[in-house]
Amino acid sequence: MDDDKEKTDKTPASATEDSLHEEMATEDKTEGKKEAGQGAEEAPQVSETDRLLGEIEAEKERNVRLLADFDNFRRRTAREKSETYERAKESLIEDILPVIDNFALAMASAPEADPFADGVRMVHGQFMDFLSRQGVAAIEAVGAKFDPALHDAIAYQPSAEVAEGCVVFEAKRGYRMGERVIRPASVIVSSGSPAAKDDDGQAGAGEPQDGTEA
Repeated sequence: MDDDKEKTDKTPASATEDSLHEEMATEDKTEGKKEAGQGAEEAPQVSETDRLLGEIEAEKERNVRLLADFDNFRRRTAREKSETYERAKESLIEDILPVIDNFALAMASAPEADPFADGVRMVHGQFMDFLSRQGVAAIEAVGAKFDPALHDAIAYQPSAEVAEGCVVFEAKRGYRMGERVIRPASVIVSSGSPAAKDDDGQAGAGEPQDGTEA
């Protein structure tokens, strides 16, 4: 009977202890579920941040490409604008040159003490000042070595004063704008001294032909 009593006395305590163990196990499971749930909730936040950072980097690269394209466009547009302006200016100067040529011919044939000739010289000087402001300069011709890039040879003639291959006479003045030739100078080129050619001809005439005594 004593044994039964001891068993009866221990049973409520054991039941209470078992109940405590069950509650603690339940709480542990609940905490585990909460932690798992929190981890599951935090994972998408990290993924969303990475996605946003990737979009920001992609947008930065896109902006860099757009800025580079715009800079290239700006430079190309400025270059095309400058080239268009230079072509238009060159075309205008080409149209003015014949007028300047006529003024030069008028001055060459006009007397010095003529008021009308003075007016022509004044207008011609204004035209030349305009060309100078546009960066246009006359091409040196008379006495210069013939240069096919600068001169247009219309004839050859012997000259005792000008060396062979140099310009003897300028028929029409040429002009250049910077390194670009707008119009080459029309020139007559020296073929050398006539005396030297005569000496060569006489020496050739005095030489005996093959099989003939001098």
